[in-house]
Amino acid sequence: MAYALVALDTDRIKSYVFGTDRLREIRGASSILDRLNREIMEEIARDLDPRAQVVYANGGSGLFLLAEDKAEEFVRRVQAKYSEETRGGATVTGAVQRLPAGLAERDLWKAHLQEQLALLLYKLRRAKECPPATVARPSHPLFQLCDSCGLEYAAGQSPWREPREEHQRYCAICLQKRSEDAQIKKSIEKMAARPQEVRPGSGEDAKQAVLWANLINRLHRIAPDYFLKDGQPIVPKRPRDIDTLRSVASASQGSIRDYLGLIYADGNGMGGKIEKCLTLGEIKKFAKSIDDAIYEALATAVARHLSPVHVSGLLAEEDEENGQTEQGGQPKKDSYFFPFDVLLLGGDDLMLLTSGDRALQVALEVARVFRSEAREQQGTLSVGVVFAPLKYPFGLMRSLAENALRFAKKQAHASKWHSTGDDDDTRLNFLVVAGAATHEFDYLYQTVYSRREGNSEFCATLRPYRLPVLEALLEAIRQAKRLGFPRSKLHQLREAVLKMNRTSTVLAALAALQGCHDREREFLLRWLYDFNQRYLLQNGQPAEEAGTIQGFPRVIFPWSCLQAPGQSGREIYLTPLLDLVELYDFVAVQEGERESED
Repeated sequence: MAYALVALDTDRIKSYVFGTDRLREIRGASSILDRLNREIMEEIARDLDPRAQVVYANGGSGLFLLAEDKAEEFVRRVQAKYSEETRGGATVTGAVQRLPAGLAERDLWKAHLQEQLALLLYKLRRAKECPPATVARPSHPLFQLCDSCGLEYAAGQSPWREPREEHQRYCAICLQKRSEDAQIKKSIEKMAARPQEVRPGSGEDAKQAVLWANLINRLHRIAPDYFLKDGQPIVPKRPRDIDTLRSVASASQGSIRDYLGLIYADGNGMGGKIEKCLTLGEIKKFAKSIDDAIYEALATAVARHLSPVHVSGLLAEEDEENGQTEQGGQPKKDSYFFPFDVLLLGGDDLMLLTSGDRALQVALEVARVFRSEAREQQGTLSVGVVFAPLKYPFGLMRSLAENALRFAKKQAHASKWHSTGDDDDTRLNFLVVAGAATHEFDYLYQTVYSRREGNSEFCATLRPYRLPVLEALLEAIRQAKRLGFPRSKLHQLREAVLKMNRTSTVLAALAALQGCHDREREFLLRWLYDFNQRYLLQNGQPAEEAGTIQGFPRVIFPWSCLQAPGQSGREIYLTPLLDLVELYDFVAVQEGERESED
């Protein structure tokens, strides 16, 4: 029997998922693609060939092993199913590579197939670069465009409308996304009511809400009391829309500011790693390890930092639509909500929206657990976190997160002032949106956070951060809050640093420091010296191996001065103070801590 490998890859995933800024449609689109990828592809393969094998199917891609005479038909059926389920909104590209005829079935998973895999990858890339021609759709000036995406023609009204949307009409693509989101919401609540019974891929609800079935199953294993409050079961609801998530975020206990946090994480060099696999067995093991690691990282972060939030006076979607309210328009009972929403999860990608005071701890936990779980595969993440006001447009927020992530990836191997001495290229970058005119991070880095003056280079930020360095920075923020460090002094220090000059910055920083109490001044100086000696050693030289002066940065408050590598004699001035100030409001105050209101 002749076998063939079939590679499938979803085209322009982000264009389909983020075609609009409405949370209903984003979640619905993500769910449709996830189900098509993880469930329907395999069903079609086994329907055509009962002996078909799945090498992997996640992250919008798939690799299947099946009979050669069924391979082309398999690709056509998957493409047709994509068109049907997404109403033409998403497409998938496929390629087929025949395996050597003399290869026995028992040897399929162990045989070295690097030539066949390389040829299959080439065919897939060629097919994606040369898509089939499309026929222009009929148009007319009186056709109404969709009120959501504005690209397709409207097909009807949605039964799942927001307030003030009674007269809006939507295209078939957006209607399908909204329908999917409504079905997923019901499935999530059914599974949350019996988390101990949830098994991924088992049961109608688990097959409908693939992502959430996996997440709830892992949550119950990691934290069995996650769905309990005072020993009684609770059924957390998924936020209906971004406005609901904003209400949940602002109602969170310990919420510091009216900010949302968008986390975007992506694996480092995963494409290159999987291309180095020589056998189907190695590829399957690698893909499963990475997929399990991202799910485990998310579930662990949710269990530790994103407990359900009790919100009073916020109507659940079905109560509002069915009019199930008490007299006076009040809800029949209070509700618990998940204080987050997963917008994208697959392969090594994760996009999550939550409250601003939780985002950084969640991002840290995700990166740390992923690194631990994927250690055998040398898997690491780069993460971009954006803090934006509650009313900030989501589309702009997502664009900023993508740019922050790209900067973290680019800088992972280009650190100019330290070398970690290990293979951990995990990096976390963040950006705080302080106004409507915020620019992307790489632009801010070049124009605001760094400056060259003669033979000196000033850098007001250490971003992107390695995890141990960021954890030390967060601990310093907590200590500053315990002392009640005045915000006014912190912002004076920030303005001093942004002068980006050795003399002016030092004078302004010392003036701000003189206005602090003795214990506050002593804390800041001691922390800055300790931080610099621990994390800004040249060439990653351990402190115990360094001489009294050699290898240590020279501290000229608030700067740390290092010599650039080579014989140039150029000096690099660095400081973590600006990062401390920008993150100060986004580190949750722990129980028993005092925080200044200055």
